[in-house]
Amino acid sequence: MTTSSGTASDSDRWAPGAVSGLHVPADAEALLSGGTAFLTEAFRSSGALSGDNSVSRIVASQGFEAGGTGKKLLLTVAYEKPGPGLPEELFVKFSRNFDNELWDSGRHQLASEVAFAVLSRSPDFPVPVPLVLFADVDPETHTGLIVTECIPYGRDGVEPHHPKCLDYVVPDQVGHYEAILRGLARLSGAHRAGRLSPEFDREFPYDPAAGAATAKAMARAQVPGAKVVQWAERLFDFVDRYPQLFPAHARDVAFRERFLTDIPVVLGAGERVTALLHGNPDLIAFAHWNANIDNCWFQRDAEGRLEAGFLDWANAGQLSVAQSITGAISGAEPFLWDEHLDQLLTVFIEEYAAAGGPRLDLDELRLHILVMAASGLPHSMGAPIALTREVPDLESLESNHDPRLVDHENARIQLHMTTKLLHLWESQHLGDLIRSL
Repeated sequence: MTTSSGTASDSDRWAPGAVSGLHVPADAEALLSGGTAFLTEAFRSSGALSGDNSVSRIVASQGFEAGGTGKKLLLTVAYEKPGPGLPEELFVKFSRNFDNELWDSGRHQLASEVAFAVLSRSPDFPVPVPLVLFADVDPETHTGLIVTECIPYGRDGVEPHHPKCLDYVVPDQVGHYEAILRGLARLSGAHRAGRLSPEFDREFPYDPAAGAATAKAMARAQVPGAKVVQWAERLFDFVDRYPQLFPAHARDVAFRERFLTDIPVVLGAGERVTALLHGNPDLIAFAHWNANIDNCWFQRDAEGRLEAGFLDWANAGQLSVAQSITGAISGAEPFLWDEHLDQLLTVFIEEYAAAGGPRLDLDELRLHILVMAASGLPHSMGAPIALTREVPDLESLESNHDPRLVDHENARIQLHMTTKLLHLWESQHLGDLIRSL
């Protein structure tokens, strides 16, 4: 149980893991109390550590605050017999967050991450992922953790970390997204070619009927159209107050009327969108769900080509590759969507086929991507609330790229998603696209 002060009781701090059979710690305090004995037993159980080796010392530990849901910990350890494949700088991700009830409610997401982490230890896994030393979770309480190597951002040939929705400070934005899409295609193509472990299909089954059922459930739980229109009107009032933060056409009366008219069209298209996205089995494969630039790391391969590694595999599974691509480029600048979308999709198509997947049609894939972008309308109008709540002196912001937004992650992301939506609604005629389905 959790005490009224928000801290966890001793009974909460350990839970039986389903993978290893070990009791696993729920938070940093429990892990550190287990010390080198727990880490040694855990790493031996996963095969990361041989039976004649051990974790000899915990050198340092430090909480890591970025990201949502469970708590994180940076851990430095020493081994009795150091060697290749035994990283000393570790990253620990817990499912639990006893200080935040809302974030703790997302602890169930770790189950799929643990399943993926265990399978990703295959030596021929097709894309770079952090080396997993231990992963386990209790299926009843969803208490668990994943221990991996810590990616050395800014060292050893690895680029510094690129935060979400700060792409305008990233050199060669197109090259970075090409690297992401090559990796996504390589993974999904390998799955389609049968080159991933059969366990992927058992742990992450694809159920077309579930997609249809989900669409109907979402339709029943959908925010009423009148509420979404209210959000849009609030957004346009906000645009009038802070026009420097938004594209110029967002102030145009004709655009606003068209946007408001499009809302019921989009809200009523849920089942048609689902049918489209799941109608071609060639586009269904195991995929990363949220390979945005902040969930990647980048370094050059032996030939000097930029390659991406991938973090944060929550909600990965068999899904539409268009959904995977859209998740990856959702934080990209609008120019990338307008000027380089076909270029990026061609990179994906070529790598998907080279990895053993089917040859996809560019026009069909582009349609799926843009339909998904339009379908995000109800969830992309959060800028007014986030900015008002989190950013002081909004009048002084010079643009949506104002340097002061760097320190306000949620507000920055909400503003980007809103400005991108408004931009694409005009440049890609998203309302008309949904009507044409």
